[in-house]
Amino acid sequence: MLKLYDYLQDMMNEHNNRQWFFETRLNYFISDILEMLNIKDTEEISSSLNRAFQACAALNISFEKNFKRVYRFNGENLIADWKISPLGGYLIIINCSPSHETVAKAQLYFAMNQIAYK
Repeated sequence: MLKLYDYLQDMMNEHNNRQWFFETRLNYFISDILEMLNIKDTEEISSSLNRAFQACAALNISFEKNFKRVYRFNGENLIADWKISPLGGYLIIINCSPSHETVAKAQLYFAMNQIAYK
């Protein structure tokens, strides 16, 4: 009898306990990443953030270790932002719309690096 084998699940189980696999330091701000990608549409930002949250939930990845709501002062106003881990940044970028040239380039960069490691 044939049995379906889930390679992704096997990889997640193997690496789940390793600290380096899911970097949990919150080193980045979403606003900085989106500024570099030249994304200003709040609806697009919200939808990519929600898709990143859904990906964490589907893969049983700790939301709290990768995303933290913070408030920053931009010189005039207090603004809401998110501190994120490298994994959180990756999830945000791959869930943005590739219709933006800079987003498409970033997504291609991640894809090419993934291919290079295989």
